Amino acid sequence: MEKLESRISKLGKKIKIEKIKASSGKADLIDIIPFELLLTISLNGNAISIISCSPASLIELTVGYLVNNSYIENYSDIELLKICRHDTGKIISRNDLSSRIEVTAAINKDKIRHSDSLRFISLECGSIDDFIFEKGLKKIKSNLMVPSDIILNLNMETVSKQRYKKEFGGLHSAALFNKDGNLLNLAEDIGRHNCIDKIAGYMLIKKLPPEDKIIFTTGRLCIDVIYKICRMQIPIIVTNSSVTFSAAALAKKINLTVIGYARSGR
Repeated sequence: MEKLESRISKLGKKIKIEKIKASSGKADLIDIIPFELLLTISLNGNAISIISCSPASLIELTVGYLVNNSYIENYSDIELLKICRHDTGKIISRNDLSSRIEVTAAINKDKIRHSDSLRFISLECGSIDDFIFEKGLKKIKSNLMVPSDIILNLNMETVSKQRYKKEFGGLHSAALFNKDGNLLNLAEDIGRHNCIDKIAGYMLIKKLPPEDKIIFTTGRLCIDVIYKICRMQIPIIVTNSSVTFSAAALAKKINLTVIGYARSGR
């Protein structure tokens, strides 16, 4: 019970609710709902983004976000990374809503946004920075081929390993697999884009090569996700949700295999 309470306090919070059902009327209950953190990322002393996210794997999220959005080229560019709790001021009690990660890295100073252009990235919206457009996209070099039975098993394997979604729902997940369908890492977050960045950060920190890897995600695949996957050089991405036409068209140009609606044995 203590272990469960510890996990819940990290990604979910208890709240009093009124539950109303047509068959049984109203009941006062204690429910658990996802917790949302506002994470400020500061690069070389300049706040660049505030990300709405779940309070877990924040180092991986930060590393993945910085590399996927081309603020830095590689994980090795980072010289110092520290998490700093701070006062939110007016919204709720001290330290309950926000956190700050300060990163010192060896980069071109032109890539640092100043405070007057600080951006808020909501859990619903992804982001593509100008730096990526300026550099363009590199084609994915891997020609990885995976049997369909492995692809069809990814959804079940991901769902079975989700820790927090089973407890209180409301979360997306992304899972990293090798070519044989073995799970290497799983990230859960209120934002589907955050899940991808967390996987990217994990791979960079662990120095995992991308050419024989697969990502499975519960989120819809849009252009911004395709950009992230291209930056990561992952050859195959699978979702149990939908794929936009623009995302499919872009994926074809960069040699990325995209698979949608991969669930229920189809």
